[in-house]
Amino acid sequence: MNVIEISGRRGFLLSCASGLLLALAYPHPGYNLAAFIALVPLLLSLRGAARGSALARGYACGVVFFAVLLYWIVGVVHTYGGLPWPLGGLTLGLLVFYLATYVALFALLVALSWRRFGPLTLAAVPVVWVGLEIVRAKLMGGFPWGLLGYSQAANLPFMQITAIGGIYTASFLVAGVNAGIALLLAAPRRPAARAVAALLLIAAAAAWGGGLVVLREAAPAEDGAGVKVAAIQANVAQGRKWTEGEEEAIVDELVDLTRQAAGGGARLVVWPESASPWSFNRPVRRTEGGRTGIALEPHPEYFGMVKRLAAELDITLIAGSVDYRLDHGRLAATNSAFVLGGDGLLAPPYDKVHLVPFGEYVPLQRILFFVDRLVQGAIAGFVPGDRLEPLPTPLGAAATFICYEAIFPEVVRPLAVGSAYLVNITNDAWFGLSSAPEQHLAMAVVRAIETRRYLLRAANTGISAIVDPYGRIVARTAMQEQTILSGAIEPRTGETPYTRAGDLLAWACAILTLLCAALHVAAHARQRT
Repeated sequence: MNVIEISGRRGFLLSCASGLLLALAYPHPGYNLAAFIALVPLLLSLRGAARGSALARGYACGVVFFAVLLYWIVGVVHTYGGLPWPLGGLTLGLLVFYLATYVALFALLVALSWRRFGPLTLAAVPVVWVGLEIVRAKLMGGFPWGLLGYSQAANLPFMQITAIGGIYTASFLVAGVNAGIALLLAAPRRPAARAVAALLLIAAAAAWGGGLVVLREAAPAEDGAGVKVAAIQANVAQGRKWTEGEEEAIVDELVDLTRQAAGGGARLVVWPESASPWSFNRPVRRTEGGRTGIALEPHPEYFGMVKRLAAELDITLIAGSVDYRLDHGRLAATNSAFVLGGDGLLAPPYDKVHLVPFGEYVPLQRILFFVDRLVQGAIAGFVPGDRLEPLPTPLGAAATFICYEAIFPEVVRPLAVGSAYLVNITNDAWFGLSSAPEQHLAMAVVRAIETRRYLLRAANTGISAIVDPYGRIVARTAMQEQTILSGAIEPRTGETPYTRAGDLLAWACAILTLLCAALHVAAHARQRT
């Protein structure tokens, strides 16, 4: 049997192989070159496949891929959400099925196009894949974890293309290589097929070669150059942070580490997301005119102490803190980043815009009624921020984004415009020693390349890192260690083609994919009549 005629059980197994190869391309284990052939088995299995078979094979690929990539969600919702293991597995299963639906739709469109127009339609594979990726990144709040382009985060020559077109351009090129290889295998004797495959392969090779030239011309900064900065990795276990009686000890550790960082010459010090169990502001009940209500006031001990610390050490401090605001008379919590200097607050805080599903809110809550939020310590529900503005510092504006926002280029891109560098504060303690922290870091690295900015990342339990504008990790920490990450960054100006134009390629792919789907729906309707 010729490989391009595989059907039935073998086609299903090939689809599962595609899902496994995709998962292997991401950290861990991070065999990133596997992504360039991962879709080939799935694509070949779709030749001649009926609609039902194509959907089933797409689901098989997607379920294997996302189940292996996101296995750690079960542990998170069990440990911190209090769900029994079976319900934790159900939560993962529902998410995986939803995400796999995009792969199933991809497989269906490819199979229908192949039946109608022949193997040359494989040239449209990168268009359809990217079109569905950006829909997944936007629909119902979006979940762009595991975009195909992120598989190449460590392939720095290749990833330089993201400064031109963003992460979706990397996805497009990786999918294009898969399509080119599949086309050569499906129609090896057709000159047109060889020509189209060559174009797809050459485009990826040109991106890699061009990136190699960029990296060679952009020499790493010399030791000692730039402004000295430090990220504080306090390594506070998630259970300990909200244990009564631990508050003072945790704050004392943050203060001691900050003093050490300043003693080493750091002018900018960054604390991680929600670094302390105390908040800079706190809600209090007040009675005026016989009516009792809730008001907000600075925490008398904590805020004053941090302000005095910044003044005494003559540093700028960016710190994460739960904050509160009154929304139509109701108390609401925000996940915020504050910037303080010797005179106190330098600006209003930045409130996190993209909240974490299952962590700060429960998506599809009517369906997932048995899942509670995992965040502890907040006395009110979290609400998203409503503005994307950098924090001012003496080094220039800091495009500060919080935790999960690192995976959303549409958050970081507007923040980076007019900013001098990026700051990412996060708390990955939820993930333990799973592969999730490495996956999270890889996506943050891409934000530095897209915007050509230094990135200073402070993570509570790791991985903290300093990344240069070309994605080179200058320094990083290990997981679950209390340490200070010291280094230097260089404030930068200017914009990249990506920060100016955004995701035009991805949106064009989405429109073309929608037109392709409409074409097949219309053709199916004509057949039925």
